[in-house]
Amino acid sequence: MSRRSTATTRFAVSLLSGAALLALATPAFAQTAPAPADTSPEAGAQDDTIPEDIVVTGSSIRGVPPTGSNLIQVGAEEVVNTGASTTQELLATIPQLSTFNTAPRPDQRSNGIISTAPNIRGIGQAQTLVLINGHRLVGVGHLQNIPDPSIIPTSGVQRIEVVADGASSVYGSDGIAGVVNVITRKDYNGLEGTFRVGYGDSYNTMNANAVAGTKWDGGGVMIAGEYSKTSRLRATDRDYLTQDFTATGGRDNRATGNACLSPTYRVNTTATGGPTGNYIQPATGAVSPRCDNIRDLDLYPRQERLSFLAAGHHQAADNVELFFDAFYSRTQTDAYRESLYTTNVMTRNNPYFPTFVAANVPSISVTYNVNALDGVRERDTQDLSVYGGTVGAGVDFGRFKWTTYVTGSRSSTDLREGSFSPVAAGALIQSSDPNTAIDPFGGRTSQQTKITLADWEQSYRSKQYIWEVNTKVDGPLFALPGGDVKIAVGGVHRQEFFDGLFTNGRINALEGVGAQKGLRKVWSGFGELFVPIFSGDNAIGGFQRLDLSLSARHDSYSDFGSTTNPKIGVNWEPLKGFTLRGSFGTSFHAPALPDLYGPDTRAGYLNNGLAPPGFQSADVPGGIFIAGGNPNLDAEKATTWSLGVDFQPTFLPGFKASATYYNVKFKGRVAFPSSSFFYRDPAFNQFFVSNNVCTTGTYNPASPDTVNCRPQPIPSAQVWSIIKDLPLQNFPTTVTGPNDLPPIYSITILRRANLAEIDTDGIDFDLNYRWNMGERVQMSASVSGNYVLSYDQKAIEGALPIDQFPFGQAKFRVRGQLGAVAGPVTAVAMLNYSDKYKNQYFLPTNVQATETIGAYTTLDLHFGYKLPASGVLEGTELVLDVDNLFDADPPFARAGNGYGNGNVLGRVFTFGVRKKF
Repeated sequence: MSRRSTATTRFAVSLLSGAALLALATPAFAQTAPAPADTSPEAGAQDDTIPEDIVVTGSSIRGVPPTGSNLIQVGAEEVVNTGASTTQELLATIPQLSTFNTAPRPDQRSNGIISTAPNIRGIGQAQTLVLINGHRLVGVGHLQNIPDPSIIPTSGVQRIEVVADGASSVYGSDGIAGVVNVITRKDYNGLEGTFRVGYGDSYNTMNANAVAGTKWDGGGVMIAGEYSKTSRLRATDRDYLTQDFTATGGRDNRATGNACLSPTYRVNTTATGGPTGNYIQPATGAVSPRCDNIRDLDLYPRQERLSFLAAGHHQAADNVELFFDAFYSRTQTDAYRESLYTTNVMTRNNPYFPTFVAANVPSISVTYNVNALDGVRERDTQDLSVYGGTVGAGVDFGRFKWTTYVTGSRSSTDLREGSFSPVAAGALIQSSDPNTAIDPFGGRTSQQTKITLADWEQSYRSKQYIWEVNTKVDGPLFALPGGDVKIAVGGVHRQEFFDGLFTNGRINALEGVGAQKGLRKVWSGFGELFVPIFSGDNAIGGFQRLDLSLSARHDSYSDFGSTTNPKIGVNWEPLKGFTLRGSFGTSFHAPALPDLYGPDTRAGYLNNGLAPPGFQSADVPGGIFIAGGNPNLDAEKATTWSLGVDFQPTFLPGFKASATYYNVKFKGRVAFPSSSFFYRDPAFNQFFVSNNVCTTGTYNPASPDTVNCRPQPIPSAQVWSIIKDLPLQNFPTTVTGPNDLPPIYSITILRRANLAEIDTDGIDFDLNYRWNMGERVQMSASVSGNYVLSYDQKAIEGALPIDQFPFGQAKFRVRGQLGAVAGPVTAVAMLNYSDKYKNQYFLPTNVQATETIGAYTTLDLHFGYKLPASGVLEGTELVLDVDNLFDADPPFARAGNGYGNGNVLGRVFTFGVRKKF
């Protein structure tokens, strides 16, 4: 059989397996949720029915909402009323997302985390599925492939739907924590533009948005564009930053003698050549001075984004509709970071050897700030481009509809981390030539030497793509007294690709290269069944409505295996306006291609290895760390269930309330093994290799015998068998076999592995009320939030669970909103509250202690005024937004840079004008 026919067969089998899953499964439970609603104060009463042709996030059946799960919606008017200029700011208004009540920012560092991407309940960005119009989006990043919904212009957003529940039975991978679906406008009639500028303390922003389109009989098209720009925010512009906590009972965490602008030195002994005594700073006479190494840091990067979105649909025939969407976005960021330093041995061979050092001292160990010496500040830059789109068709066959689409997108990420050449620094400080030697004390270093030092960078470059063909049939099977039994059956074929490059060397030179490529093919079949047992047509006492549903999906991966994930739910309305609901299902997250094939995969040499308990680093003069991807990863897996209640009383029109209890058990989370657990927890023995030899007995880490036991080199043949297939980095000599290896005392395996387990449960709640005050004023009020009951994590399967509340996990986050519309005037006040939490810090005695980080509360305001509808001003609205009205600083913390979770931007006034043509 040919390769093409084999793929076709697998796709057909996947399509049929969706139907088979339903045939083999038991009946299911389901929920009906409110229709997508206009959440603006002027919206008035809402229709809770869902149009028959609308597919709601969390379900594959038209007109059926997510079964048994809570659906969180943010409508188009919320974009206006929240004052959000970008999609990332809009997502930060949802308490269930970890960006809530902060200033979401892209992370330009090499950890590859895209901080603007949503993270439901803090379980993880990679575990939160991001969709655009229900379609998968390519990932971005250097070492991860996390989609970022912020590429969509806010002017093109129709609404955002969040299902904070396991969703693998419908969508497959990534939906462990839930789904965030950005639903765009599919057409627009006319032209609308918005221009906004914002000003804060040492910070400014600008945003321009526009949407244009036209409609015709049976179709329409629209195009939206956005340009946004923000300034950088320097650490020196916020006086609450510090690393010295001695005045508040903590430890002085400033660097000791190493990041100072003025260099320091220690005398090397004649006997060993090693340093002795304290650091001395000749410029001041200070002994072991401490330096604040965050003075050059950017708290918020400079960023610039240009995005476009186009979408349209057309009724090509009475029963055939064609549709498409296309998008492009480019984001550029840069941020300065802490100064870099290095320590080198300086001998009297250097013509600039300082005269203040005693004549009998042969050499000194000099620690100096490289950026102060070469005059180049360290800066990280990132350039990210994403583009893609979807084309498809829907064909009506009477009661059933066949929908097929092809979607694809590509991303390109280029990160450059400024650095210095450690090779040049070590060599040039030994030079005897005044034209090339480094002078750390006297400022006589030549310009060419400075250029040589600064000609160094660490870069991560990646290209990713995803394409998918998705086909399904859905519609009513037969009628019951409670309504139509509906079904959806479909199949998916998807391909993902990752091409990553890592370099560590001279700028634009391919040095220290690590390169990896990964290709994945996925075949999937899914099915969903909706059974309305009771409804308004056959309601009886205690059963105004009862819906049952079942969904299931089978995914077959080319690189790690197969998985099947079902979900059941129930929606029971015993009394009119009072609904009980629940769901249970399993979910998974396939290992990301960068996790399997990370370009940072390498074996690196260390001057000192991992010291066993009882010994010092000098006792292990040579070690190896192994980092990067792991092709043997398995999928992350989770079991989720929820119970909820919805209350919409008939006696109080305009009032809605809901509460949902959720429970997530998540295992096999991909993480890096932490060396802090090595020797302490036997479950981590698999991640390090050592050779501790005893003349009597055996080495016991709990009570080490340092007299009869000593670390010894690991046999070279054993070391080579572990590292021979990996790129080698920083070895003192070229290594081509075991005989070239220096003595190796320890090997620490720090590459990605299926490690952590998370068990968490909590309550989501939402209350909304709309009413009129007289004939001219419409009012609205809402409160929504998340309360975490427990959050336990195991470092590895089999370890004891550790409560995360003492380690930075907050319990409670809530947002309250009060709005009013009176004629042309709109006013909205939004109160954001992040609860206090506990965190770890060190006492001056280096003993770890726990402190309470204060709660964080901000108040945001939005004002809009529609100008009189006449002349050129017709359709014009003036807008004023105030974020963080009272300029609340983030809460104080005795760790990190001195502040806890909060918004570092402070109070920002934004002025805007919106014009419809």
